Amino acid sequence: MARGDLLKQLFESYQNRDDKRFRAAAEEIIEEERKKHHPVLSNELQRILANGSRAMAPVSGGEPVPMDRERSSPLLLTRFPDRYFADLVLTERTLETFQRILREIRGWEILEANGLRPSRRLLFCGPSGCGKTAAAEAISTELGLPLLYVRFDSVVSSLLGETAANLRKVFEYAKRGQWVIFFDEFDAIGRSRDDATEHGEIKRVVNSFLQLLDSFEGRSLLIAASNFEQVLDPAIWRRFDEVVRFDRPDQEGLSRLLRLRLRPFQAEEGALAFLVQQLEGATFAEAERACYDVRKRCVLEGRKGLAEEDLAQAVERFRYRRAILQKASDTEELPRIDR
Repeated sequence: MARGDLLKQLFESYQNRDDKRFRAAAEEIIEEERKKHHPVLSNELQRILANGSRAMAPVSGGEPVPMDRERSSPLLLTRFPDRYFADLVLTERTLETFQRILREIRGWEILEANGLRPSRRLLFCGPSGCGKTAAAEAISTELGLPLLYVRFDSVVSSLLGETAANLRKVFEYAKRGQWVIFFDEFDAIGRSRDDATEHGEIKRVVNSFLQLLDSFEGRSLLIAASNFEQVLDPAIWRRFDEVVRFDRPDQEGLSRLLRLRLRPFQAEEGALAFLVQQLEGATFAEAERACYDVRKRCVLEGRKGLAEEDLAQAVERFRYRRAILQKASDTEELPRIDR
């Protein structure tokens, strides 16, 4: 139970509309609950304090995030997602893995008291658009922890040694709270040190990241995601407790996704089967975009039922976008740390 003086401060600040004092009291109560080894309650209070914000915020807990010295841009963004496992189409194996990891994170103190540690480093790999970011957001929501999104457009610097310095700032900030830390486009810094096309800077960056990861003692879950796992350094793989592969959906996966995304509308089985057939080979992101195309058309026309023309237009836009992306991928280059 929180101290009486803290509760008094909380109520007085609420009455006086003193947001700064209210937040300070609330954060102190949350910290006391963490010290009492009540992680579920403290995490839930932290989520409520965030007021359900869905937008990215440059600060968290009143403490400014670290900035890139070259461009003066934030290295991190705090997000409070609103996705759950029920909103995703996951394989049974992947869902079981996530549920086990959540159980371990929630039982951190119990494991630690018995000389054990939870799985706290996950590597997501697979093609773009197949659910890696969505899964990280769902894990954040299910745990009741904010998502600390690492901005590689700011972390990766053209200045010699600055990328490694930015990574140190990220880990220093992360250790002062409890988060789901998400390194998207991880291949930007995790490339193999044996790559003949890279210069010495990539070796320094990878070495620095490995040292920071090994020494990180924060009570957070770290997730790294890469679309190009084949270029990752072998030492990177060994640092992760779990590796989860995200592939393009099969027909069953597409059907499950379409049912989820078209649920507000009256979609007949024949229409769903047609759309699944036409979207064969699509990523989850592409199929989801097609569903939103259908829904927007229906909403703007004031209809609750789907028409054949809705599906036909969505499929046509899907094929058009696919053709453009295919041309772009023929010349696409992997991100480099010297750019």
